[in-house]
Amino acid sequence: MAEIRFGGLATGLPTDDLVKSLMAIERKPIDRLEAKKENEAIRLKAYGQLDTRLETLRSAVSDLSFTSGVRTTKVQLSSEESISASSSGAKSGSYTIAVAQLAQVQKTVSSGFSSDTESVLGTGSFSIGGKTIAVNGSNNSLQGLMASINAVSQETGVSASIINDGKNSDNYHLVFTGKDAATSFTPSYNFHDTQPINFSVTNVRAAQQAKAYVDGIEVVSNSNTLSGVVAGVTINLNKANEIISPASGGNPAVYETTTLDVVSDNEALKEKIATFVSSYNAVMEWIVSGYRDTSETASAASESDTTADEEDSLADYLRGDATVNDIKRKLQSTLSNAVEGSGSLHILSEIGIATQPDGTLSQSNTKLGTSLATKFDDVVKLFAGDGANDGVMKKFNSLLLDITSSTEGMFAEKQNRYDRTVKNLNLQIAQKEPLIAKIETRIRAQFNAMELLVSNLNSQSNYLTQQMDMLAN
Repeated sequence: MAEIRFGGLATGLPTDDLVKSLMAIERKPIDRLEAKKENEAIRLKAYGQLDTRLETLRSAVSDLSFTSGVRTTKVQLSSEESISASSSGAKSGSYTIAVAQLAQVQKTVSSGFSSDTESVLGTGSFSIGGKTIAVNGSNNSLQGLMASINAVSQETGVSASIINDGKNSDNYHLVFTGKDAATSFTPSYNFHDTQPINFSVTNVRAAQQAKAYVDGIEVVSNSNTLSGVVAGVTINLNKANEIISPASGGNPAVYETTTLDVVSDNEALKEKIATFVSSYNAVMEWIVSGYRDTSETASAASESDTTADEEDSLADYLRGDATVNDIKRKLQSTLSNAVEGSGSLHILSEIGIATQPDGTLSQSNTKLGTSLATKFDDVVKLFAGDGANDGVMKKFNSLLLDITSSTEGMFAEKQNRYDRTVKNLNLQIAQKEPLIAKIETRIRAQFNAMELLVSNLNSQSNYLTQQMDMLAN
């Protein structure tokens, strides 16, 4: 049965409005819990903004924490006709390269057959790469034998394919290919049928290793890519060089050469350093923005040229936060601590990277350029260390790896804390909601009782008035 509400019919009071107002007061504790949940969510989002900037900084630092990343060099070639090359932290130097021959894999082609799907191979056994494959009704088509060969290609080092030469008859051929330049093989087919099948093979290309001369030293490779011949340089062999003088009298042939120079690429290193500076400043500017006056922040936002959909900073929600202050302190300490080592440079300010009053960094390209030009090896040691001592970027990298760890880092810890806090708040809200419902039921019952009482009194008053009127008449 639905609850009967008088709604102020007897008293003329706005009963529903009064109950809502009273319940709004009763719900204040729950509203405070909900507000706390919302505040915790905003704070977690703020930690996420800081974590994103720290991740960007860690990526920039990672590029500078290893010698190979700091010692940025590039390759210059006298000609790109026979080789191409790239450097990954190689030391400066000059080399002469001559390509005698390119690597190639063996290609062997079978005789032609009239179909690739019909049973044209009879029965027997096929041997290749030390493996024998039984040929029977299940695989005695070219397609079937090809599948059987490819099934054991990891063991034999030989794969198979089919080519249709387009002729009117016997136009399907099995093509056998070695996995690399060191793989040689001889396919053979043994027939069990009374009438042998014409299964012959022709080597159309022999396997051969690549051969090159680096500063006159013969180098061989199973591929046309030479890695590790010159430390930090990858050389791709594209074409054999022309022979200047053929081999004779026990002397090897003389080939045309390409000069390969490894030179410093200071512009690439400057770009990496600029990325570090901007990433570091993004962290510091975000932290400092939390301490700016609200009106100042709004004014700056209205004057900025940033797009409207750019994420608004939530740093002010973490103003004075111990975790944020600790991160800032550690970053500044790592930045300012002198690096021990054998180099002549020990702090970043010596190469033009200085701390400004607001905690951000400024970069003097003139001073940096001079340091790279005159003390390049010492700059490398300052950033990446000298083997015995860590450089400033290696220290940064270790610190940031801890701070941004997905399991034990700052945001991971805050996420776990948020989950625990919200779970506890939800439990408190769930406990209070039934009490609020009971209070509302009680208040409404009291108002209903008051309305009923007033209604009864009004009825009695009307009766008495009628009686008095009768007596008076």
